[in-house]
Amino acid sequence: MKPRAPLPNLPLAAIRAFEAASRLGSLKAAAEEISVTPAAISHQIKALEAYLGANLFDRLYRSVRLTSAGERLAATTQRAFKDIGRTLDELKLDGLSAGPATLSISAAASFAAMWLAPRIHLFQALYPAIEIRLAADSTVVDLAHDASIDIALRYGPGPYGNALDADKLWPSGEVFPVCAPSLLASGSLDAPQALAHHPLLRTAPPLGAGIAGRPDWLAWLAAAGMSGTEATRLLERGPLFDSTQLAIEAAMAGRGVALAPAMLVQEAIRSGRLAKPFALGIPDPYSYWIVCRKDRLQEARIGAFHGWIMLEAEKAGAELRQSKAE
Repeated sequence: MKPRAPLPNLPLAAIRAFEAASRLGSLKAAAEEISVTPAAISHQIKALEAYLGANLFDRLYRSVRLTSAGERLAATTQRAFKDIGRTLDELKLDGLSAGPATLSISAAASFAAMWLAPRIHLFQALYPAIEIRLAADSTVVDLAHDASIDIALRYGPGPYGNALDADKLWPSGEVFPVCAPSLLASGSLDAPQALAHHPLLRTAPPLGAGIAGRPDWLAWLAAAGMSGTEATRLLERGPLFDSTQLAIEAAMAGRGVALAPAMLVQEAIRSGRLAKPFALGIPDPYSYWIVCRKDRLQEARIGAFHGWIMLEAEKAGAELRQSKAE
């Protein structure tokens, strides 16, 4: 059997316009998706109808409706474009156009442990061909010169230099005290002054990082109306941890009261593992950022993770706003 000759002058642009219009049920919506005018979509579809010698749509007053010929072609083109898109994604993520299949991520330790690690399986389920190597380290990574790290997730003031693409995962939020629910239930934290009877769990700034504007216990106690002398006296007794995660875990164990960014503790508060003893929070001038080299953002592995984490961050931000409203 002879192989079939390729179709001559296959009108690909017109087929693309028809596929979008048939799937979306609207010439206007198809035009918006393809970034052309509705008139251009209409012209392409008329050209395709002329090519086929058959009407594909019945033109109604404010809409279009597929004819029987249109329904046949719509089923084929929609399936074909979906298959093409899936294959292109697989080829990219198999490394044929994206290089190695490993994605190296450096993340601030507390963020990695408390926010990213519980969610990373969702990314792996979507992109099983990408191997994630996650380093939980608060040491600042020089992405401009260190090619061993693809992406950094950092907590800081930003920005991060002209050579880097840096996007906030969330707008700046607030920090506030948290403690074990049993400590709150005991009634011994009825006012900020009661903190004098409990250890304040502190977090040391990362080595080599600037601390200007970093939210800390002194700032919160001042906002609560305590004098500098009184606040300093309270801080003399509490232990100093090298990560916010350790301070939060000590608070969960009932060993004192920690100061934490809202985004890191919202799930623990919702699940009852932590409690918020006071309504007062102070603005957090720092934010969580995803950072990578600008000239690498189009790499498939990096682009896939960037898009995924921005969507996850949007969901988490919406949940936080909802919990505050409640």
